[in-house]
Amino acid sequence: MKLLWMEFKRQTRSLTFVIYTFLVVAFIVMNVWPLLSRNLTTLPKSPASYENITATDYQTLKTNSLDQLHYDYRHNLYTTYPLGFAKQVTLRAADQAKVRQLMTEAEGADTRAPLVKTLAKVDRLLGGQSAYSSQNIQNFAYRRMTKAEVVADQQLIRQQDRVTGAFARLFADIAGIMMGILPTIVAIAFCTADRRHHALAVIQTKAMTTSRLLLTRYVASLGSLFAPVIAIAIALTMQVAVLYQGMSLDYTAIVKMAFIWVLPTLMVSSAVGYLSAAIFGNFIGFGIQIGWWLVTMMAGARRVSGNYGWLLIPRHNSLHNGAYYYAHLNQLLQNRLGYALLALGLMALTAWILAAQRGGKLHALKFRSLRSIRN
Repeated sequence: MKLLWMEFKRQTRSLTFVIYTFLVVAFIVMNVWPLLSRNLTTLPKSPASYENITATDYQTLKTNSLDQLHYDYRHNLYTTYPLGFAKQVTLRAADQAKVRQLMTEAEGADTRAPLVKTLAKVDRLLGGQSAYSSQNIQNFAYRRMTKAEVVADQQLIRQQDRVTGAFARLFADIAGIMMGILPTIVAIAFCTADRRHHALAVIQTKAMTTSRLLLTRYVASLGSLFAPVIAIAIALTMQVAVLYQGMSLDYTAIVKMAFIWVLPTLMVSSAVGYLSAAIFGNFIGFGIQIGWWLVTMMAGARRVSGNYGWLLIPRHNSLHNGAYYYAHLNQLLQNRLGYALLALGLMALTAWILAAQRGGKLHALKFRSLRSIRN
């Protein structure tokens, strides 16, 4: 426990941590704080002010997806997104005939399951990663709310979200963007500083296992990197309480969302930093994380008002669309649990690599050879 506290103090007193804290606080405050003044308890005055949502009804999904498929088929120009980048695909006559047959089959689908299955076949004809894949098809349900949905959404915000829950989702969306990238470089910077000052060698002379040392540092880094997020969550909660005095609020909503939604992303991002530092001994791992972050951001950008799936950074950049959130809450929880377990797996691999290096099973020559190849 003493070592954990020492690590925490050492990390929070570094220049890297100061810069990290400034960037995180500034980004979240600039993107969330101005929206706190929006009155979520009154109806918009005109339909033009209605928010867009990802509808949960089947008819919207079917109509929009088939309209788009008819358009793509007519022009024989389809869009796929390999690694998040748009790519235009033109099909041969034989494949076009198959698409025509699949359109007819999809038009006769009475429920979601057969529609998704049929459009997935179109996706395979296109080579995958299209809007018709089972992972992306929900994008076709994106539309402006109706008057009835606006009324239901406001009622949900009042009763189920208790106002604060709506702000909590937006906060988690914005905070997740930063947690998906910055902790990696901070973790690598910590490890690089240790190597420069030979801190690891000093500690290894004491009776401490590699896994225990690594776990201590990982927990300390999670605590230090998560502290600014929690501080902002508390500040936002206090501001909402001031703006919505006299209403029944959920005072724990934003903090709970920080732990459930944001923390798993932070855990993975930090774990990637520790793992890459163990393998490469430099900042190469940051480049890998940037690639993952960009792919996730581009995939999530196609439906920012509600997009969970298996994204490292689940998206919900809206104060509304609460019905979608509650309908897909189990999916979100599975996503977050999966990434938390992935982070622990990455740290276990890191511990094994460091222990092997320490025991002489992995020789430094192999890691030097990696650096020589890069040079």
